[in-house]
Amino acid sequence: MARNHSHSNIQRKNQNTKKPQKILLYVEGRNTEPSYFELLKRSNCKVIPVTVPGQGIGSCVDFVNTAKKNHDSLSKDKRGKYKQIWIVFDCDGHKDFSDGVKLARELGFRVAFSNMCIEYWFMLHFYDHDGSPLPLKGNSHSKAQIDEINKFIAQYNKCKNANVKLYDSESKKVEEDFFDLMLAIDPITHNHRIVDACQRAMKIHLAKKRNGSEFSESATTMYELMEELGTVRKDKDDKFILNNKL
Repeated sequence: MARNHSHSNIQRKNQNTKKPQKILLYVEGRNTEPSYFELLKRSNCKVIPVTVPGQGIGSCVDFVNTAKKNHDSLSKDKRGKYKQIWIVFDCDGHKDFSDGVKLARELGFRVAFSNMCIEYWFMLHFYDHDGSPLPLKGNSHSKAQIDEINKFIAQYNKCKNANVKLYDSESKKVEEDFFDLMLAIDPITHNHRIVDACQRAMKIHLAKKRNGSEFSESATTMYELMEELGTVRKDKDDKFILNNKL
């Protein structure tokens, strides 16, 4: 990685072993998800994510059906190269969001969803949020989360005399400095922030599942994908820790 925040960068070790297995990811975003997973792949994934970028979606159900059609068009040999097939998409105010998640699961996809948006997953790296809805700002389903992210970055830059770029609400591309910050060690929890994010996301998601509101705002299942990619693993107490065997 380009820069090192809190001496936390994790680099893939060179190993003379067989190539890691791959997970195929169908994602809705043009910039956010592809840039995020590319950085994750380069830094600390045990299983390589192969990302098929989207162009944004007008309907969650349509997106799921399109992903299924695209996957079915692959040859049997090519489909066999992947350990798992995931679909990654956000609610973003779509009324068929829960139907899309349920359909994807029925069709055999593992689902990493976020409600309202993937920026909520990013936000959990810095804030111990309670899973309540974030007030909508304007017509954007992500601005509230982005504002919280940028508030943290601005404070971090001021305290550390750093120059991490604010998260760009236009391009929504995950830059290296911001990505490094999400993997850095939090000075309060003393965990890698991505570990904190997984623990927080799991707590919120499981609580919502228990009370029958799995698909309500705010929630994300990105933590499940992080575990499957080998970024994190659970210890004997069922707590997430960074997977150092990379």
